[in-house]
Amino acid sequence: MIKRGNSKGQVTLFIVIAIVIVAVAALAVIFWPSISSLFMSQQQAQDYLSSQSANLKNAVSDCVQTTSEDGFSIMSLQAGYYDTTGLKTLSYVGNDYIIVMYKDSAKNRINKLPSLGQIENEYKAFLDAEGNDAIDSCLNNLASFKRNMDIELGEKNITASIYYDTIVINVDWPMTLSKSVATGKATKQINQDKATLLIPLGYMWQTANKVTDCETRQDCKYEGINWDKDAWDNPYRLQYITRDARSLNENQIAFMLTSTPYRTGEQEYKFNFGIDRT
Repeated sequence: MIKRGNSKGQVTLFIVIAIVIVAVAALAVIFWPSISSLFMSQQQAQDYLSSQSANLKNAVSDCVQTTSEDGFSIMSLQAGYYDTTGLKTLSYVGNDYIIVMYKDSAKNRINKLPSLGQIENEYKAFLDAEGNDAIDSCLNNLASFKRNMDIELGEKNITASIYYDTIVINVDWPMTLSKSVATGKATKQINQDKATLLIPLGYMWQTANKVTDCETRQDCKYEGINWDKDAWDNPYRLQYITRDARSLNENQIAFMLTSTPYRTGEQEYKFNFGIDRT
């Protein structure tokens, strides 16, 4: 005759054993990087840090590039500004355009197109407001790398240098990588590579500056003869830039500059702004 009490006890025992095995396996997975390090030589640990440093730098570069492209996309639709506080706008088909030329109360023509240096500073404002956090989030605070080695982060300093057909993102973010072994600790110092954005912002800004420079002069309108003259005088700059101007009325114009991708990996880029002659 089968004793049911013993049967239930055996099932319970098997369950407890299964739980213990799963728990031990989970702990082994979690702590294996630390345990395995104890069996590494100093040179093996150093080689490991060297191989991981390349992966780490690639991850940082990818996140910096993606975040920076997002930031410049925001700024491009706002005439190069990130912080638009106090700036005048005009609205066209539901979109706001930052006015870069207008007349003040004394009828003086005011040029508000930011310089390239100012746009680089606006990028810093973007980083301070949201970009740095976006980079950290993209990297998941380096959690996947910290599982296998210790990482001491230095101060992060990221700046942009705008050229005719590219934007170079300079990344100064030193890190100290280390891994403990039975005979001591292996360490490696790294810094980050520059990231290059395939955005012809310099050329687009030059085009916007041509418009604004004309409009700030008395009785100069960019549409018409000045539009054609710019194309005639600057065929290389405008080779991959499409210009579009939409009139809200005779004196309020929305300008839209669009780049035409011609390099591998390049995306379309827009630069919008408005003028108000009233």
